[in-house]
Amino acid sequence: MTAFLSGISVVCFVASYAVALACEASRLVFRSGVRGAVMVAFAAAGLLAHTLFLGWRAVNEAAMPLSSPYDWYLLAAWMLAAGYLYLTVANPRTPVGLFVLPVVLALIGAAQVSSRAAFPQSPATQVWGAIHGSFNLAASVAVALGAIAGLMWLIQAGRLARKQAPLAGFRMPSLERLAAVTARTPSIAAWTAAAGFVSGIVLNAVNHRRGLMETVPWTDPVVLRMGALVAWLVVADALAAAARRRPDGPRTGARLALVSLAALTLSILWGLLAPTKHGQPPVAPAGHEAAP
Repeated sequence: MTAFLSGISVVCFVASYAVALACEASRLVFRSGVRGAVMVAFAAAGLLAHTLFLGWRAVNEAAMPLSSPYDWYLLAAWMLAAGYLYLTVANPRTPVGLFVLPVVLALIGAAQVSSRAAFPQSPATQVWGAIHGSFNLAASVAVALGAIAGLMWLIQAGRLARKQAPLAGFRMPSLERLAAVTARTPSIAAWTAAAGFVSGIVLNAVNHRRGLMETVPWTDPVVLRMGALVAWLVVADALAAAARRRPDGPRTGARLALVSLAALTLSILWGLLAPTKHGQPPVAPAGHEAAP
């Protein structure tokens, strides 16, 4: 069993998710009686391999489990994949995978080019690091879900406006249900992102005091991108709340959700490509060691 678990790789669940996505896309081309079962089977196999992979890393990493940027992206992808599998089983005629699985694969791709090194840790940084990471994870997932619901709302509203008949075996959720999702997720994203940013400031102060990492300056790309993202999400939440009082509120909310996803994507790319002191160990003077 140990050899089996250690042999699971990212390729295993990426391939499974890719096959599930291909099955979802084939809905647009032809009808099939067995496609649904094949799609669920591959999605479930991918999620199982994904879960075992994360579990193996959590057990065998010397540092706090799943505490690297690499693991963070894989956790976000896992949460969305689990949601996709649940929604597909509960609503087999709804093409959720066409919207969710590309995001899942993109997050796994981001993981492959991010750092796998865990941050330097002490008991205090473990607590604040977990709080910081959890809030940022929740914010990112909320943004992704809101954007997926927003895109589906725009597609569904466009089809209804053109009086197009629904495709056989291809049913979208109601506009009311999609609008409800886009109405709730902006607040969740805004305030969890803000909590993640504040807890990151506390974590930086704790690390600096204990000498675990270099002080992250306010001009560091990580601080700038997270601050800009939080500011936008708070503004988007306020705009969405104001728009809900107008007849075109759902459409505005859907568009704001897509802009928020674009802002999150740019933030992730900025974090992957720009140089940063975030998470770097301290540079101790000659003859000295960092504080324990």
